[in-house]
Amino acid sequence: MNLNSEEKCFIYAWLKSLLSHELTACQLTSYQTGEFDSLFDFLSEQGFEESIKQIRSELLQLKQIPLAHLELAADFAQLFLLHGNSSALPYASAYLDEHTMASHLVFMDNLLDEFHLQLNCQMHEPSDHLAVHLELLIQLEKNDETNRIFDFIHNYCLIWLKPFNQKVQGIQTKTKFYQKITELLVNILIGQNTSV
Repeated sequence: MNLNSEEKCFIYAWLKSLLSHELTACQLTSYQTGEFDSLFDFLSEQGFEESIKQIRSELLQLKQIPLAHLELAADFAQLFLLHGNSSALPYASAYLDEHTMASHLVFMDNLLDEFHLQLNCQMHEPSDHLAVHLELLIQLEKNDETNRIFDFIHNYCLIWLKPFNQKVQGIQTKTKFYQKITELLVNILIGQNTSV
């Protein structure tokens, strides 16, 4: 995989959007009518052909489900919003021990300060949320800081995203759309971790 910083930022922003909130009916239609085909083709060319094939298959199957966006919203809630025993919560704190988490939060908060970023008060998300990790990764990419990117992916993302993804894959939902998206995210980060 050989991506430039602009391409990485776009992909991280896309994944951040997908994993931060449910797709609307309009957004789902955009996926199903080919508006994201160029992105899917590009990712396939980067070595993620099987993942993209599975994502496209899920989108095709969703066409057969009445009010598919509501089904996807239910899947999103089942996967990411319920109690930790029945959902795969998208927070580092759900997967790291107390000592590791304490240093993790300090590091994250320092990065937020460095990039002059503030958490979305309306979303009430703490700094260990998946979306915050992806936003900080975008900022590091924009600054083209290769060593810091490698360290961040290895020590602050994959360390908890791997067990997060494992839990996502084990949760039964009507569709597997989000399971395929989280799997793609982890595979992209692993690919980036070996190429930076």
